[in-house]
Amino acid sequence: MPGLLPVGLGPEQQLLRAAPQLLNACKHLRGFSAAAEPARVEEVKRVQAEQPAPPAQEGTPAGAAAQATPPAPLNFSDPKEAFQAKSTADIVRSLLVFKACGIKPLVRHADTLLRLSKRVLGSTLTNAVLGPTFYKQFVAGADAQSIQPTLAHLRRSGIRAILDYAAEDDVQEEPGHKKQQQQQGKQQDPLVVQVREPTTGVVVRTYSYEGEELCDKRMGVFRKSIEAAAMAEGQGFAAIKMTALGLPTLLERVSNSILAISGLFREFDADGNGVVTKEEFEQVYRELFVDGSSERVAEIFEHMDVDNDGKIDWISWTKRVTAFDTQAIAKRCRSEGPFSRAALNDEEEQLLRNMMRRVETLADIAAEGKVRLMIDAEHTYFQPAIDNTTIMLQEKYNKEEPVIFNTYQCYLKDSHERLLVDLERAKREGYRFGAKLVRGAYMVLERQRAKERGYPSPIHDTKGDTDASFDRNAAEVIRRVRGEGAEVMIATHSQESIEKAVALMGELGLPPSSGVYFGQLLGMADHLSFTLGQNGYGAYKYVPFGAVDEVLPYLVRRAQENSDMLGGVGAEMGMMRAELKRRLLGGK
Repeated sequence: MPGLLPVGLGPEQQLLRAAPQLLNACKHLRGFSAAAEPARVEEVKRVQAEQPAPPAQEGTPAGAAAQATPPAPLNFSDPKEAFQAKSTADIVRSLLVFKACGIKPLVRHADTLLRLSKRVLGSTLTNAVLGPTFYKQFVAGADAQSIQPTLAHLRRSGIRAILDYAAEDDVQEEPGHKKQQQQQGKQQDPLVVQVREPTTGVVVRTYSYEGEELCDKRMGVFRKSIEAAAMAEGQGFAAIKMTALGLPTLLERVSNSILAISGLFREFDADGNGVVTKEEFEQVYRELFVDGSSERVAEIFEHMDVDNDGKIDWISWTKRVTAFDTQAIAKRCRSEGPFSRAALNDEEEQLLRNMMRRVETLADIAAEGKVRLMIDAEHTYFQPAIDNTTIMLQEKYNKEEPVIFNTYQCYLKDSHERLLVDLERAKREGYRFGAKLVRGAYMVLERQRAKERGYPSPIHDTKGDTDASFDRNAAEVIRRVRGEGAEVMIATHSQESIEKAVALMGELGLPPSSGVYFGQLLGMADHLSFTLGQNGYGAYKYVPFGAVDEVLPYLVRRAQENSDMLGGVGAEMGMMRAELKRRLLGGK
């Protein structure tokens, strides 16, 4: 088909050049609704070289599974075994910190209390209190040298670390900020780093946008972490955050564009069966677009029909239409409407290309170093853009092994459907699937936003529903590890979820080194991490580091986002009390 995808252009340029020949949408669409500064990063490379090595991978996951003996059952409930690597002082500190984190008023007003303490007592005394308590519990140390004991401690128990420089900005929204944003204009419009959730006071932070130069510097931070992970023995992991690499409000604009593309597909899928036939395509196209000749419609349908089977499904649709196409699509619409407002302009397309350049640079480095690169999930109004970017990266970099991991927040009601679509896409396109599964971090904010804007909450209604969603998604990907060579990071502090995952691995004949990894935060769920590591599973700890003043925002966020979980770790605290009693009484 001449002129559709010009030879010699890259994927983005091909799609942009072909955009005038693709579909265009307008207000006739039914049901469419568009809803830390870099510092001391040079130390990371020296730090990561000391990382512990997990068991060596035994060929491909499927191949290893075929020869594997089911692993022995794990016992997460033996206090002596679970905490044998922890000192008595560590156990006492953990009990005190967890108890404090269970006091909701203390956690809710932590920001205010810290500011008051610094004003009255001074930073030195405040940090002297935080240093041996909350800081030591959740942060490995200030620099490369000071965190070595923590890394060695993990290494002796078969646990590897995912290092993270945890300094965060801590900027409160000032009065008149919105007015200032309007005066600055679109490109200068920053996303405030700190947003307080209604009714709870939980602080959710993301990177602020201060210019393209700063985004390039942040890319350098991530690059150092990836290079450090590549130097470590065993399978290295690194994580990046999209709001650090581009204008955060651009991610929301791109997400709206992707929602518009989704709405356009629903418009063409007249009977709602998930497939657009040639007849449906021809009828709707002539209703909406200016170039509706028979020859033109036939040419475009042939282009959209990726599998040449006379129909277009969602995967084929999104392979041909991206956010880069929306401006050209909108220009060919019969009348202006919501799609036009969702379309990116020239400036936004350039900013998006800049962000993609940074992400692909990091992906290149990860692929070269055999590092698994996890793309963090963020707010739902950013997530469509993040998912779309991650899929593009997976198609490019995951042909031989799963270099790029997408993150699925399982408290979202649509997480399983999205996971199944992405698994099917990977199978159809012939690349290896990689995923990190988490429960989610923005529950109250998402529910409040949905309430204020009048749309259904995207979050599961109960904790039980979220737990079931997590376990269902984990089981789905683990089965694909066995059959399709996928890999998954199961990031959870739930003993029940881990036990289910390990049991399924045994049923499927997957050895501990099969491409199923388990991740917990430093200072939390140690009875899970150490039991997994000591039994040869792919156990990882997310290990933040930085000076006390630099990581205070991280500590506050960690306590606030996890206050319910920390207040409810009764089983772990009970085990620690039992082990403490055994040691103090000289028991065996």
